[in-house]
Amino acid sequence: MKSIMELLRNGNNETRFENKKKEGKAMKNFWQSIQLAFQFFTVLPVHKEIPLTKVTITGMFAFLPWIGALMGTVVAAVIYGLTEWTTSSEVLLSFMIVGLFALFTGGLHLDGFIDMGDAYFSYRDREKRLEILDDPRVGAFGVLSVLFLVLGKLVILHELFVQHKLALWMLIFIPLLTRVGMSFYFMSLQCSKEKGLAYFFKTHIKPGLLICFMFLTLVVAYSSLWIVIGFSFVPFVLMAVLAIAFLVFRQFTVRNFGGVSGDLLGASIEGMEVVLWVTLLLCA
Repeated sequence: MKSIMELLRNGNNETRFENKKKEGKAMKNFWQSIQLAFQFFTVLPVHKEIPLTKVTITGMFAFLPWIGALMGTVVAAVIYGLTEWTTSSEVLLSFMIVGLFALFTGGLHLDGFIDMGDAYFSYRDREKRLEILDDPRVGAFGVLSVLFLVLGKLVILHELFVQHKLALWMLIFIPLLTRVGMSFYFMSLQCSKEKGLAYFFKTHIKPGLLICFMFLTLVVAYSSLWIVIGFSFVPFVLMAVLAIAFLVFRQFTVRNFGGVSGDLLGASIEGMEVVLWVTLLLCA
């Protein structure tokens, strides 16, 4: 009888140990996923070798919308401080929003938009466009594309300030929403090339798990927004417009590039942001 009790006790101890080991591994993967998201998608220096596994890469993309929301929160705090404690003009406030987001991402998404502009407006065949995407040099079409993008953002944000339509929650919600859209866009297409960072990420993502994370992110974000501002149709309009923009950009990508790439992922975020800011200008 005593030996049976000892066996049961030893078995329970082993089960407890295994559970703790699994919990420790899960927490480690959780923290490493957050670190990867900061390392690859922000200017924040993370000087650490982090394993690029299917779990951590999927987690990195799962946390990406919340990294966008965090950047938006910092921008919202800066804008709140400038409007409350200074006499900053609408032009300066608009410039601060565009400039801070570019600073926090290290210009990564703008670089993707530049490369897409160079490649698309070259009016060459698909293979040549893919070569231009890989070319680190910046052409005239790329400069013009990003110039119109940045000026467009400044004008739209300025109008939102002048018309008193810009609320702080928008600065948090739009970066989150565009990164959710980018994840769906990424999951819906094959890569244009079987090489590069985007292809590596694509082959190491668990699609079903990431899609579940994105839907969960939307539920949490919309529930939080409902608590903060009350019920409003505007966030749902934004999601509907984002879905349409996602489908249009997806078709554009397939037709002109044959698939997705790292540059196109960055361009999708920049383009979708402009579309959502225009939507707010028209319906907020």
